[in-house]
Order: sequence, then structure tokens, then C-alpha cells
Amino acid sequence: MDFGFRPIQNPKSKIQNQKDRSVAPPDVIIAAVIRWIGAWVVVVLLLASCGGGTVEAPAEDPVAADSQPRSGGTLLRRLEVDITTLNPILASSRYDRIVAAYLFTPLIHLDSNLRPAPGLAESWEISADGRVYTFQLNPKATFSDGRPVRASDVVFTLKKIADPETEAQMVASGFELLDLSKTRAVGDHAAQVVFRERLASQFVQFNNVLVLPEHVYGIGDFRGSFNDSATGSGPYRLVRMTRGKEVVVQRRPDYWGTNPWIETVVFKVISNQATAWNAAKTGELDETTLKSDLWLREQNNPALKGRLKFTRFYGLSYNYIAWNGRNPLFADKRIRRALGMCLDTRSIIKNLYGGTARAMNGHFLPEQWAYNPAVPLLEFDVGGAKEIFASAGWLDTNDDGILDRGGKPFRFALTVVGGDTQSLAITQAYQSTLRQAGIEAEIAVLEGAAAIQRILAGNYEAAYLSWDLDPDPDPFALFHSSQIPPRGQNFVYYSNPAADRLIAEGRRELRLSARTDIYNQLHAVLADDQPYTWVTQPSMKWVFSSRLHGVRESKGWGPFLWNPGELDWWLAAPVSAPSPPRR
Repeated sequence: MDFGFRPIQNPKSKIQNQKDRSVAPPDVIIAAVIRWIGAWVVVVLLLASCGGGTVEAPAEDPVAADSQPRSGGTLLRRLEVDITTLNPILASSRYDRIVAAYLFTPLIHLDSNLRPAPGLAESWEISADGRVYTFQLNPKATFSDGRPVRASDVVFTLKKIADPETEAQMVASGFELLDLSKTRAVGDHAAQVVFRERLASQFVQFNNVLVLPEHVYGIGDFRGSFNDSATGSGPYRLVRMTRGKEVVVQRRPDYWGTNPWIETVVFKVISNQATAWNAAKTGELDETTLKSDLWLREQNNPALKGRLKFTRFYGLSYNYIAWNGRNPLFADKRIRRALGMCLDTRSIIKNLYGGTARAMNGHFLPEQWAYNPAVPLLEFDVGGAKEIFASAGWLDTNDDGILDRGGKPFRFALTVVGGDTQSLAITQAYQSTLRQAGIEAEIAVLEGAAAIQRILAGNYEAAYLSWDLDPDPDPFALFHSSQIPPRGQNFVYYSNPAADRLIAEGRRELRLSARTDIYNQLHAVLADDQPYTWVTQPSMKWVFSSRLHGVRESKGWGPFLWNPGELDWWLAAPVSAPSPPRR
């Protein structure tokens, strides 16, 4: 993902507010670190089973092809999982954030290129040493109860994020270096935020700061009193929330920013893919994800033309096989490479994804500016893998078809998170090609929470998982040797001084050109060491109602959770209907 920053000219930069929400980024090279979706869930959500079916051809579309955006209407959105809380600081899933995006405004937005843009802060300054951020709040900003947004609310929110008793699991890691003793309000509309060290990825962490009003959230039990209520500075207010069923929000008539077009948004909790697909066909949903085979089968269904619009895009996610580096089987990088050569990625893409996925060459993705296209793919080559195994002393000495060394067979358990037939099919295909090389993999299917617990504890041999990556490419938590559990997410116990050095340099380098070169080198090191066997980057498939307009995609994040994103959608009306102007 290219933030499009220019090389640093003046280390103290400022950006002024503009009416156009797609604004130029600051000159300082600052990138993003946001992890809203937990690891391991992406593929499950994209590829969960769902049913097919057809519908009768729709009547003639009453919407004029050249109709303009109009104000009003009710949008019907899907939540694949019920939200856990309306308190954005306690959010624990993507779905919590999807709803929060309507009710709260972040300190800074990310635009369609995932570059910083004004949010509650209309401008900002960054000190020469990269440790002090001074935000000027929009003086017109108000909460849904009519009270103004103040700098003291920003400081209050940051204190709650940094407080370990809050357990702000999705956002706290982005503010570990926050110096609360020096962070303060400078008047009503200026907040000065200070960090102990500078990080290139720090600035866009402020997209995770959904500012709370202290006069509301500072009273009562912060962890228990605000899970079903919301007072935010966003363009919508909460109407009602029914656990397990729906969340309804309505446009604020007093919103201080650019009003969204849609009047009411109803989030329906529909976990079953077949139910969601049927609801989309009958007009009971305006958007949902689809399984690959269903998307391929139905996208050209003539009975659906004029009623539904199909789309797909590549997000910042991939799936992979994690090798537990503490296991002697996987300690040698030559063995990890040979194991990767036994994965027939091209066959998996063709037969299991219908061609709607990409082969991977390492941790960084083509959508990211850190991606190194010169790093070659690890090609499927069972014969070559067997030669590597033999050079390391793995031979079939007893003619049982399984390689052995020192009297021990090459056998391991491959953990798979239960509930996803696609993941199981991929690992079974891999199991088959490993057997051709004389390796026996036993697939162990575990329920999601149990699997994650075991993996984080290092109690596994190999595991098929997926990551949803941050906009910023900093891989510190995943691959730096200091981040071995329980400190971080380096549960493959990867340790390489060269990688550590590059990771440390990359997260502190502010010049984009220099940082790009660092991560290009790191890309090559990781691909050579193979702490993971990277499998595929699957594309995300969506279907939208034809009455929904204004849907655009960001580079890596898809149709929403960037600005304006879903806040710029609108619902078509019959040609005869008036189109009230938007304030």
C-alpha cells in the first residue's frame, strides 16, 4: 500500500482541513498500524459455506441510469457476527468497528489510499523528533448529546486506551509508547500527545482513537456501563440495539461535518451464509460477502442482473502455514523451504478458488509499498524437495514410504481451525502432496478459541492460519525475536539478527524511500528463511443491491472502514422522486 508521501523536506509538518475529504497527506513520512480484525478469522469469514439458488427475473429497474445522489432511505447491512460492545475502546472484532464507524469519528481518517486525512482533528503538527503530535480539533465538532468535543476528551480517551485495566485489546498495542505524563489539552481544541520514542507507524494509529465524551464515559463502570449505548461524534446516533438480532442507527440532524446521504442504517445479525444470500436475493439485505464457488456460479446469472451487483477485490490478508521453530523438525530453514516446495499453490488457486486468489512470495502484498516484486515465488517441486530432505539426512531407510532420520519418522500434526471447509480442503490437498515427498502430516481440527490458545502457547507443531494485515507494513509483532509469546505474536519463534535489524530500522525510518528499501530487503530475508509457508492471498467477494450506489473500494480495505467509504453511499429512488440537497 503506497501512502504516497514525499521524501521528508521539513520534519515539522502540518495539514489544513479541506472540504474535500480526500486530502493530501503530510510531508512527514508516517505510516499506519491498525489491526482491527483478529488473526485467523479472515479466511473463515470469506469462505464459510452458503447455499445457491436463483430468483425470477426482476422487473424493469425504476431507477434512472443518470440519477444523482439523493438524501434518505434505509440501508440494510449484514453483521456476520453479533457485536460485543458499542464502546469502541473495548471493541474486540471487525463488526464492533463497522458499527462504531457510524457513531464515532476518529481523530484522523484514512482515505481511499489509506492515507491520513482530517477527522475530528482538522489539522496537526509533528515535532522534529517525531515524538510530539499536536492536534487542532474541528471547533464545530459535537457529540450526539449536543455537547462540544474538547481536547480534554481526547486526553481522557487516550488514558482509557493506555490503562491496562481497560483491556483495550484491539487498540492498546498502538499506544504502548505513549507518555501520559506529558500528554495534555492545550486549550479547548488543541491536544498535545507525546510518546517516549518515535515510530514511523505511530501517526496513523490515531485512526483508532474514536474519541469519547468524558462527561458521559467518565461516570460509572467503563467496562460495563456502555456496551449497549453510545454517545459519539459521528454522523449517526443509536436508535436501538437488540442483541443477536439488529442494531439501528439514524442520521444526526445536527451533525457538524458533511452529512451522509442515507437516513437510517439497519445492521442485521445473520451468521449463516445461506440465509444471508437468500436475504440479498429477496431484497432483505443490501450487501453481503459470498463464498468463492457461489460468487463464481452466480455472478453471471441472468436472473440476477439488474437486481444485484457482484464485485471482488484483494484485501490486506493472506493465509499461511506456521512452522513452530522450537520443534527440531522445523529448525532448519532448508527443511522449511522443502516443505513449502511440497505445496501445490497453483492447483489450490485453480481448483479451490476458481482462479480468484494469488500465489504469495512472502509477508508483504502487492498492495503494499513494502512489497518486493523481485522476490521469486516458491514453486511446487516435490522432486527438488526430496533432494533437500535427503541432503539433510532424511531418507526412507525402512521402505515404508515415510522419510526417517535417526530412527524417527518425518511426521507432524497440522492444526486447522474448525468450521471452515475451505481450510480443511487446502490442508488435505497439502497432506496429499507431502505424502508424495515421504512426509506424513496428521490434520488436527480444533475449535477456534482452543486452537488460538494452543498456538499462542506454542503447543503445536504446524498450523494453517490467516492474517489480516495492517495498512502499515511494520511486521515487528510477528517476526521480531523480542515478540516471542507472551510478549507478541511471533509464535513461530523466528529469530534472525538480520531480520531483527531490518525490522528495527524500518519502524523508525520516516523517509518513505529509505523505508521501502529496508522492507524490500526484509521481504527477501523472510522469503529465504520461510518461517511461514505462504499459501495464497484470497480475493474478497461481495454482492450489493442494485439500489445501493456510491460504493467504491480502497486499496486494500475494500468498500468500507475508510473515509468517506460507506458514509458516501446512497440509495436510488424512482425517477419521479425529488432529490433534496445535502447540507
